Amino acid sequence: MNLNKTFFASLATAAILFSCNNQTPQEKAADSMEHAEDKAADATEEAMKTSEDAATKDAEAVVYSNKAAANAAIASVPAPTLTTDKAKELYTKLGKTWVDRINADSHEKAVDKEKALLDIKNEIDKNAVDGKITATEKDNIMKYQSDCLAAIKAAL
Repeated sequence: MNLNKTFFASLATAAILFSCNNQTPQEKAADSMEHAEDKAADATEEAMKTSEDAATKDAEAVVYSNKAAANAAIASVPAPTLTTDKAKELYTKLGKTWVDRINADSHEKAVDKEKALLDIKNEIDKNAVDGKITATEKDNIMKYQSDCLAAIKAAL
């Protein structure tokens, strides 16, 4: 008799546990919907990340293309006619700074190169006043500067 009571008690316990763990159709549907929403959210997040990555790559391609065009434009500007070593030094410094400005990879570096271009212009003026370069050389270097800027603008 104890065996029967134990058996029926075990059977009743199993039935209770089974009924507690068994979800209603509404609960199953809600769980399924929640799982589907999680999957959809994950898919949306992945799609957005992929889209952002593609946009970043496109933007980088445009930047590098613009840099290449500007560098080619600078290279096409004819060198000025200069006779003194100081004028040639200033022209070379100016050309290298323009290239560095074009290829600057951060805002801070670009601003530094803009300042360097202004410093070189002031240095050209000072050397012309001091007689280290002729007025014609100064004009030729400044024309080169203007031509570089015009070439860059035209390339972009």
